[in-house]
Amino acid sequence: MKSWTLIVWGLYLASFFGLATTQIIGLIIAYVKRRDGAGTQSHMIYAIRTFWIGLGVELIGLIRSVVGIGVGVLGRRLAALRIIRGLIRALDGQPIENPPSWL
Repeated sequence: MKSWTLIVWGLYLASFFGLATTQIIGLIIAYVKRRDGAGTQSHMIYAIRTFWIGLGVELIGLIRSVVGIGVGVLGRRLAALRIIRGLIRALDGQPIENPPSWL
C-alpha cells in the first residue's frame, strides 16, 4: 500500500515539471485507492484535497489576474507544501494527521 502512496505523491510532484496530466492521473489513483487500506487512507484523502484546493486557489488567482490583482502563484505554493508534507510522511511510513486540513 505504501507504494501507491509514493506513486500518487510522485505524480503530483511531476506536475511541477510541466507534466500537468500526471497530477490528474494521481488524483484518479487516489480516488480509487482511498478505501484500500488504513495506512494509506489519510494520504489519499489529503492528496484529493490537495488537488481540489490547489485548483480552487488557481482559479481564484486566474479570475483576479483578469482585473490585475492575480495571485496564481499562491495555489502552486500551497500545493507544493502539501505535496512535500505528504511525500515526507509517506517515506517515513506515517499517516497524515487531520487530512481534511488546509495545510
